[in-house]
Amino acid sequence: MNTFAIHTLGCKVNLFESNIIKNDLLSHGLIEVPFDSKADIYIINTCTVTNKADAKSKFFIRKAYKNNNESIIVVAGCMSQINPNLMKELNISIQIGNKYKNNIFELIQSYLKNKERIVKIENLLLEKSFESNEENFTFLENTRAFIKIQDGCNFMCSYCIIPFSRGRQRSQLCSKIINQIQNLVSNNFKEIVLTGVNTAGYYDENGVNFYDLLFQISKLNGDFRVRISSVEPFQITDEIVDLITSNKKRFCQHWHICLQSGSDKVLNQMNRKYTTNQFFDLIKKIRCKSPNTNFTTDYIVGFPTESDINHKESLEFLNKINLYDMHIFPYSARKGTKASYIPNVVDDTIKHNRIKEVQQYCLINKRINLKRFLNTSVEVLFEKKSENQEYYSGYSNEYCRVYVKSNDNLENKLLKVKITNIIYDGLYGELIK
Repeated sequence: MNTFAIHTLGCKVNLFESNIIKNDLLSHGLIEVPFDSKADIYIINTCTVTNKADAKSKFFIRKAYKNNNESIIVVAGCMSQINPNLMKELNISIQIGNKYKNNIFELIQSYLKNKERIVKIENLLLEKSFESNEENFTFLENTRAFIKIQDGCNFMCSYCIIPFSRGRQRSQLCSKIINQIQNLVSNNFKEIVLTGVNTAGYYDENGVNFYDLLFQISKLNGDFRVRISSVEPFQITDEIVDLITSNKKRFCQHWHICLQSGSDKVLNQMNRKYTTNQFFDLIKKIRCKSPNTNFTTDYIVGFPTESDINHKESLEFLNKINLYDMHIFPYSARKGTKASYIPNVVDDTIKHNRIKEVQQYCLINKRINLKRFLNTSVEVLFEKKSENQEYYSGYSNEYCRVYVKSNDNLENKLLKVKITNIIYDGLYGELIK
C-alpha cells in the first residue's frame, strides 16, 4: 500500500481534518495522488448538511471503488457518523465518524493485518474532550492557515443535524492555540483563520472564552492578521465588537454572521436564538465602529413553513442589512431533526424560484458594497498569479477579491492597493509604492 487519495466534502473543519489525515499518511511514507487516479487507499471525508451532500458523499465512495476495486476505502465524517450501517450499503473497508480521524493510518494497518472490515462510530453527544493533534494542526490554503479551535454545537436548531454528527461543544486549550499561531507566524504565514463548528462558542477547560482568546491574540507580536470564520449573532458581545473593530491591523474587518432567515416567524420555528431586530442592531453597531466592514452570511431558502409573506419579509430584510455575500442553501430535511416532522408547504419549484430571487438580491448588494471601496486604499494579502499570468489577486482585510497587474512576485505579501475599478467578482487597483 503505497498511494492514497482524499476527497473532502463540506466545511472548513472537514478540510482542516483532511489535512491532518494527509500529513499523517505522508509522514508514514505514503504518496498522495489525485482522487481520479488509481490509488491503493481512498479516503472520503463526508458531509451531511443537506440531502445533496449525502448524495455527493455516496457518489465519491462509489467512484473510489470504480477507480480501483481492490483498494482500501476509508469513509469518515458527518454522513458516516450518523449512518453507522453505511458499510452494508456500500463497498467500504473502514468506516469511522468524526472521531479517530487522527488514527486512520493505524486503522489501515489493522485492516491489512486482520483482513476484516472495521467500523468505529462513537456517540459524540457523550464526548467531552477536544480531539487534538500536536504535530499536524493546520489546514493550509494558499497563503492562509486554518486553526480548528473548537468542535461541536450545543444549539439544537430545528433543521440541523450537526449536534448529532459533531457532538456537543468542546474546545482546544487557549495555550495550544497561541503556540500554534506563533509557530505559523514564525513560518511566515500572514493570515490565520480561526475555525470551528461553533467558533464563538469557544470555551476551554480553564474557563477561557472567545473574548479572552481574541484578547490574547491581539497582544501577540508579528506581522499577521486573523480572520474569524462563522459566528452566531447572539454570542457576539459588545466587548468582542470593541476588541475587533479597534484592532483593524490584527483582526480582519469581515464578519460571517449566520442569519438563516429574515423572517422572525421562520427564525422562531428554526429555534434560532435571536430576532431580525437583534441581528440588525448587531450589524449597525459594528458598522458604526468600523464603516468599511463587510458582512457575509448563511441563508436557508424554503424552510417547511416559509410562506410567500415570510419570503417577502426576508427579502426586505436582506435589502435593509445590505450584506456583501451569502452562502445560500435550499432547505433539506434531515431525519431526526424537529423540522423533519413539520408538514412542508414549499414545493421544489417554489424553492427554486425563491433561491433565484435571493441570489439576485445577493448580486445587487455585493455590487453596492464593492462600490464603497472605489478610490480608497485597502490592504491585500496576495495569493498566486492568475492562469493567464495577467493579474495577481488576493483578499483584502474586508474579504474583497482584489486584482492588480505586477511583474514582481507578490505571493504571500501584505500590500496596500489603491482601488480604481470593479472587475469580475471583485476590485481592481494599483499598488501603492
